[in-house]
Amino acid sequence: MSMLLPTRTFDPSQAHRLPIVLAARVVLFGLCFGLTAITPGQDQRFTSVLALLVVATLASLRYPGSSWTWLIPVVEGVLAAAVIGHSDPFNTALLPYLLVPALAVSLSKGFSGVVATTALAGAVIFAYQWSAFRSGSDSFDLALVGQWLVVALAIGLIGSWFNRILASSVDSDSVAYESAYRLLDQLRQVSRQLSVGLDATTLSESLLDEILEFIGGQRGSVYVRFDSEAFSPLSSRAMRPEEWKPQAADDSAWARAWQSGEPQILTTGLLGEQDRSSAVIPLRVVQRTVALVGVERVGPAFDHDSVVQITDEVANYGVRVEASLLFSEVRFSATTEERRRLARDIHDGVAQELASLGYAVDDLSTSAESQELKEGLQDLRKEVTRIITELRLSIFDLRSDVSVGMSLNVALSEYIRSLAIEPSVEVHLQLQEAPERLSIDTEAELLRIAQEALTNARKHANASNIWVTSRIQPPNFDVIIEDDGQGLGPGREDSYGLKIMRERAERINGRLEVTTGEAGGTKVQIVRA
Repeated sequence: MSMLLPTRTFDPSQAHRLPIVLAARVVLFGLCFGLTAITPGQDQRFTSVLALLVVATLASLRYPGSSWTWLIPVVEGVLAAAVIGHSDPFNTALLPYLLVPALAVSLSKGFSGVVATTALAGAVIFAYQWSAFRSGSDSFDLALVGQWLVVALAIGLIGSWFNRILASSVDSDSVAYESAYRLLDQLRQVSRQLSVGLDATTLSESLLDEILEFIGGQRGSVYVRFDSEAFSPLSSRAMRPEEWKPQAADDSAWARAWQSGEPQILTTGLLGEQDRSSAVIPLRVVQRTVALVGVERVGPAFDHDSVVQITDEVANYGVRVEASLLFSEVRFSATTEERRRLARDIHDGVAQELASLGYAVDDLSTSAESQELKEGLQDLRKEVTRIITELRLSIFDLRSDVSVGMSLNVALSEYIRSLAIEPSVEVHLQLQEAPERLSIDTEAELLRIAQEALTNARKHANASNIWVTSRIQPPNFDVIIEDDGQGLGPGREDSYGLKIMRERAERINGRLEVTTGEAGGTKVQIVRA
């Protein structure tokens, strides 16, 4: 039965050839033929049956699609009505066929098309039988014609209702993907036109500079709030943002600005210093606060009118910051999913093939006759094993990530514990982390840089010690990987590792420094201060 029903994407211009319409055409024509056969005087009435067969056949053919093809069921209804009306004596056994065009039109043009088609068919029949109706002839049964026209309307109503349900039941995943595609395409076009792009840190720095210059502030910081009561800093000027530590749950100027959406002007510093004045400026999207800007200076209180004016002028930054944070989440999700896909592909493809190659080398080594050949195969097996180990570590690198429940330092320590470092190499960890976190995408980029530096130290440095230091004080960070190995070697033209690390650092507004460490090895430092 499901094969007869139209699909969600059927062409309305070909409604006359839908499986359910073709099936109805065959069944109802067979019914008309059978009723005619059992009706007295069938010899004369079979002429009208043959004419109706021609109409049904023509209506079942495929025609080139055009803006007029949908009229085929309407024409079918009019011609069928003409055959029925012209039959002599009047062949009421053909009336059930009127249901076919009503069904076809309902699937392409809805109930309004059914009403028009049925009305035309009724008018044609009535026009042909007008003389019989006026004379009161028993051959024309107006009540029976009216009944079948009403049934045709009912069939059309059911068909149009079914078509409406079918159109509204489009697969939800397809709708979601189409919507996501349109939004991402719009995002791509808009981001290319923005002066500072969609980087949250760059946006917040631009915002902070504009506010400080307008109201005469000396230092400040921009904070956003995620799921916790604490705020996370995006950027700062002339200060360390952890000094203020705003909370949303207390009765501070931060909490009042967040809840009311109104700027707060203080005659003291944000920590109560008497020689300073400060202000907290909210950024809002519609009726929701999305970020807070704290500014401070040594001297008298900020001018109220200036603070209110700058609050209005930077209101559009609320949408910008919100958009940049959403974009960061989308980019992080897409990157994470792509890394997992690559890990699966490597595991199921190259890694499995190399494992099979290793088993084949083992078989050859067992059956080798000469000692020299056996030793060569054993060396080959060791090399295959080493490559498989490196691939597995690469898979682990791809699948290691930060998340809402795992901060950078936690992910870094987990990665180091799982890393296959020689027992002769000692790893020294020094981790410092504020209660607030960096954005997820920033932590992810830092983890990737640290992974690359650790991989280089493990594979190429020939070191006895590796020192890993991570100090996180949002929005600033300082991550150092240092070893006491053989130091920096000459760079290869085909090596992209350092270039990629620099690109990652620049993406999060950090600075990558690769120098010779105090122990004579290599020191890789990623810093934003």
